[in-house]
Amino acid sequence: MPSVTRRSQSTRARRRDDVRDRLLAVVERQLGSGESYTELSVERLVSEAGISRSTFYVYFEDKGDLLRAWFTEVEAELDSAARDWWGLDLSSRREDLHSALDRVVKAYRPHTTLMAAMYDAAAYDAGVRALVETMMGANIAGLRKHIRVGQRDGFIDPDLPAQQTAQWLTWMAERGLHQLVRTAGDAELERLIDAYTAIVWNTLYAPARR
Repeated sequence: MPSVTRRSQSTRARRRDDVRDRLLAVVERQLGSGESYTELSVERLVSEAGISRSTFYVYFEDKGDLLRAWFTEVEAELDSAARDWWGLDLSSRREDLHSALDRVVKAYRPHTTLMAAMYDAAAYDAGVRALVETMMGANIAGLRKHIRVGQRDGFIDPDLPAQQTAQWLTWMAERGLHQLVRTAGDAELERLIDAYTAIVWNTLYAPARR
């Protein structure tokens, strides 16, 4: 017989997910019309989502907590996409890099608006800022390890400083995803992925193949 406690927890989780999704839909709509996350009040969010202020605070401490709850669910998806790139090896070709970066960009694309909200909130919310810093630190570390493995195995330019190259490429990609991918149509997105592939290929891999 199912536990009453387990059933109650499951119902609460579903209710929380429903409330979160309704609130995030408001966030995406308002950010899409040009507002910043900083400008959105809890009162406006709950009003447009059709829920009470008290219901908001049952599930979330504040606006930052709403974003943190969302990010913990998409973080694994983004990390999985990045690992396709970091798994490339000596046998990998430019086409393989393109496929890996295509997955990275297209995993990120549906989340560009809410990631913009994360960056807005990180300016004043320590919890959100810690999540962003942890994400970027993990991405830099993953790429740095890939560069060092590639240098050891002979498929990445041995003269590159691994840490600094990983930092530049990671922050460049983050800004590109935020500023370019967010507003790109499908055709432009493909051109952006082609350009991203060319930049990374010529920076990391091409010099080791000359």
